[in-house]
Amino acid sequence: MGLINIKFALLLGLICVATALGCGSNSTSLTPTLDEPAISSEPPTTSFDCPGCEAFSVGRVIDGDTLDLSDGTRVRLYGVDTPERGEACYAEATDRLRRLAGATVRLENGPRATDTFGRRLAYVYTAEGFSIDVILIGDGLAEAWARDGQHRDTLVGLEESARSNGAGCLWS
Repeated sequence: MGLINIKFALLLGLICVATALGCGSNSTSLTPTLDEPAISSEPPTTSFDCPGCEAFSVGRVIDGDTLDLSDGTRVRLYGVDTPERGEACYAEATDRLRRLAGATVRLENGPRATDTFGRRLAYVYTAEGFSIDVILIGDGLAEAWARDGQHRDTLVGLEESARSNGAGCLWS
């Protein structure tokens, strides 16, 4: 167990260095108080958060990486990819996003505004500003989107840690 904690601590240290070098947001790190911690017995510490991002009302959650806002806008989480309907871990990822999103989410734009299906692409945060992308990956319910995005390196590193530690539904 000590080796797992050391690896996780090293990953978090790398994330903090990347944030200090301007790879994350300008805000300080926060520790979320969520009911299901990831990888270790402690809740994940996000290297980027967005308490100042614009808040939107949630209409409904479609699946583990897609939700509708109350105004009908469909939002695809920019930083993650979760299992599709009929695949292992689909229900767990969808339920987790539903609990994390609650009634309100905060959105941060990525480098592209929409995907090929016309969905808005955004990094999604809880009402308090904690990264839902980080939590889903750390909980072993999502893979990191590795093609682009300002938080790509952080999320890919977190996925590598989650995989090596056998986190959650996807990696246990």
